[in-house]
Amino acid sequence: MTATRFPETDYSPLLRTDFTDDEAWQAILDEIGDDWMTVMADPGHQGLSVPELVALVPEGNRYPVLVVADEVTFSSAERSLLLIDVRQENGRTFRVVPDAIQSAVGNLSIDNETFDDYLDSVDESGVYRIHEKQRQALAALQSFGQPGRRYRSFPAPDRES
Repeated sequence: MTATRFPETDYSPLLRTDFTDDEAWQAILDEIGDDWMTVMADPGHQGLSVPELVALVPEGNRYPVLVVADEVTFSSAERSLLLIDVRQENGRTFRVVPDAIQSAVGNLSIDNETFDDYLDSVDESGVYRIHEKQRQALAALQSFGQPGRRYRSFPAPDRES
């Protein structure tokens, strides 16, 4: 099967390159969602290497990284995903645990962080994880405006027509 170039998209492709465990793939999708990413589960991408995946990125792409669910993703209990730089230095990589993927891809997409920032933040095993302070801030943001929230909201003032 021949791999075709990735379609043009505003969002980073979430690529499946290992097709050994459909239940695990669905669990990953359920956990990470698809914000900031375009899901692509094409058997033509099975087993492709980092350089082969980078070669499929269209010229002038607008996304910073490829997010890859590969053999390591499906063979480890942690289910870390591979991020591949396609904006600064094509082909550099690091791994991200699922609960940190939205933060990493979102921050890279809006240039709030650089790939180098994340490379400097990975642990000794080369995996990026959200720190407890970040986890608390995300929880607070996610609860904002929700029933039972800790924040007080005020109604918008009436505007005269």
